Amino acid sequence: MFKISLKLFTWKARIQQNGMSALYVESYISGIGPKADRKQFNLNLEWPADKIDFGKNELRQRFKNDPDVNDYNLIIRDHISKINEIAKRFRLQNRILSNEMVERELLYFDASRSLVAFMQLSRRERYASKEIVKRTYMNHLSTINSIIDFRPLTVFPEIDKKWFADYRNYLKSEIRENGRVVKKAIQDNTIWTRIKDVKAYLAIASEQHGIYVPEFGPKEVKNSYHKKEAVYLRKEEVIKLINKLDEGVLGTQDYQVLSAFLFCCFTAFRISDLYESTYQWMVSDNFLQFLMAKNSENKPKTITIPLIPIAKRFISNNNGKFFNLPTEQEYNRTLKVFMKECGINKKVTSHSARHTFGHLFMKFGGNILALNKILGHTKIETTMTYAHLDDDDNLDLALKVNDEFSSVFKLKSVC
Repeated sequence: MFKISLKLFTWKARIQQNGMSALYVESYISGIGPKADRKQFNLNLEWPADKIDFGKNELRQRFKNDPDVNDYNLIIRDHISKINEIAKRFRLQNRILSNEMVERELLYFDASRSLVAFMQLSRRERYASKEIVKRTYMNHLSTINSIIDFRPLTVFPEIDKKWFADYRNYLKSEIRENGRVVKKAIQDNTIWTRIKDVKAYLAIASEQHGIYVPEFGPKEVKNSYHKKEAVYLRKEEVIKLINKLDEGVLGTQDYQVLSAFLFCCFTAFRISDLYESTYQWMVSDNFLQFLMAKNSENKPKTITIPLIPIAKRFISNNNGKFFNLPTEQEYNRTLKVFMKECGINKKVTSHSARHTFGHLFMKFGGNILALNKILGHTKIETTMTYAHLDDDDNLDLALKVNDEFSSVFKLKSVC
């Protein structure tokens, strides 16, 4: 097991001309390898070098009734105490401690009680290390903001089943003040996402930082996902949108949004991939190859999909990118306007384009295995939810079999 010793430290070679010296706490860790691990942690304080008691790890008064000495010594003791607390936690968990870990844990120390502070810090670190992508980074901010609106001073020990129940009820509720809505009720699947995010950060706090989370465990909090019926467009509805695009009356941004949506209807692009799409993805005139944004931090997957002629007509060159799009919120708001103007009475979102591709692909003779590959799904069961075929579609496909044998009956009638 490791051993750690801490002491007040200054660099003698760096004492200033006025006798002032920067103060550090030196951490010396041994027992973790052939060489000891030594690091100095800057306290961002200065004090006369000849007024430092290194034996007691404290500062002496610069003059009688020095007003700062007690506060400065409190800061020193607090910093040493934090590192000792970190070391104690690592010993109890039978984990090896290095000064690199100490430095990281010090960042989290003040966030070890506050849920909001911890999530803010951990979110930034995960994004910087590319553990999460920008879209996830922004979505997690929405979850943090919802907790700030709910209970900004939430501390880890109070996060139990009742806290989750209260949080869920808060998200579901509509709040009015003076007859005006100040908070809208959130849909079930957004609530599911918020709770999933909180549980993920609680797991990080407990497993990676040893922060106490109540014994009930986040896994015991039930968080059922409510599957909504997928929305997709039929051929005639897609044609309405193409005709609208061809009217030539749309502004630049609206034209980009509608072009991008139609492009996705013929390529099955996710919105996360759409925003990253560039001409570099074109490996030939007929194929696109790219690393999917979804799960790229945990399970990176490169897929190759067909680029059919009708999809190409919607692409424009925007400094190498396929499209120049507004925020996702504005993108979806604009889609709602288009649907209303085209008489399409469906709750269409960006993801509806992906379902539209699945419907069109299967309707016009595609097979589920090919669709599975294009959509980039791991499980065929997931792909099945995109194969939107009704009775009329099934009849059309069955008639194609009939057509293949129609010539046989013609020959018999001639004989």
